[in-house]
Amino acid sequence: MTERIALLADLHSNLEAFEACMAHARYLGATRYVFLGDIVGYNADPCALIDRVAGMVRAGQAQAVLGNHDQALFVDHSEKMNPDALAAVNWTREQVSSAQMEFLRGLPLVINEEDICFVHASAHNPDRWNYVSDDMGAWKCAEASGKTYTFVGHVHEPQLFYQTEIGKLRRFEPHPGRDVPVSRLRRWVSVVGSMGQPRDGNPDACMALFEPNSELITFHRVPYDYFTAAEKVRDAGLPESLANRLITGH
Repeated sequence: MTERIALLADLHSNLEAFEACMAHARYLGATRYVFLGDIVGYNADPCALIDRVAGMVRAGQAQAVLGNHDQALFVDHSEKMNPDALAAVNWTREQVSSAQMEFLRGLPLVINEEDICFVHASAHNPDRWNYVSDDMGAWKCAEASGKTYTFVGHVHEPQLFYQTEIGKLRRFEPHPGRDVPVSRLRRWVSVVGSMGQPRDGNPDACMALFEPNSELITFHRVPYDYFTAAEKVRDAGLPESLANRLITGH
């Protein structure tokens, strides 16, 4: 069977986006799922998202790593977060059960496989939550992982970095729905974008599908009912800016 790995990052308690992306991943023939951190934060369905991810992990269908918003439920991040993010963290902490909290506590910072690294932020000092948003950040990430393929989230816009002939990493902007050859002769750092809160002006959810045997990655944008997700944010009493961001994608 051809392995197809569905990659989803920054789910951020967005149930509508999650269900749409999971349906799309199944349609694409995904054989396993990797959740690249930030299961919670910002939006209004943290318990549902934790339960769905935890159920898949326990069934052996998925893997998941810890994100900074997940960690913020049990480690103080107040000095590192803007007021809206912190308000969502504080609200989320009051919603989740002790069992759900323990699931988040048990998530690893990094998952390493033979030639693949999965991490939320950067493989370079992953507990410092550095952003892979430029060539140098991607190079540090790739050097630290030591793997051919490194998959990250944290940055809410999809990006792909490839290794040049002289060893530097360069940014490439992937086109949604278009297969990108990712030869094992280079190193690659893939930033899959945010499922639950895109910030590139397109409100559609982000996900990616990686086919290691074929050496291909495809970035996808998945339409979903972001108006309902935004209304849930308002009904929960979370900051209005978080609801508006779902609708505008900014």
